[in-house]
Amino acid sequence: KAAKETEALTAEQHARESIRIARTTRELLKKFAQFQKNWTDVAASESSTLRDQRSKSTFTDEDINESLSITKECFLMVIQDRSVQTLMDDLDLPHDRANLFEIIDTDGSG
Repeated sequence: KAAKETEALTAEQHARESIRIARTTRELLKKFAQFQKNWTDVAASESSTLRDQRSKSTFTDEDINESLSITKECFLMVIQDRSVQTLMDDLDLPHDRANLFEIIDTDGSG
């Protein structure tokens, strides 16, 4: 009986941790998507600063889709943001984050 209770508790903890990781990852993706959008907008308009643009709107779950493309330059800018660093810390990502782009973007498509 004790083994079954322990197994149930472990399964529940695992489920909670999976949900936490999924939520944190979603928030991280929103940061990257918002930054990429603003990066593109700033490049197109040249009249605003990236920091001003970044604070104007928040991405929602609907704004994230599988066609999201992030440039390496944008990635390197985003990972300097304190809130992004906190999310990456929460996900226990290695501190050598500048090299993560090559690991994530294995096909070179951004």
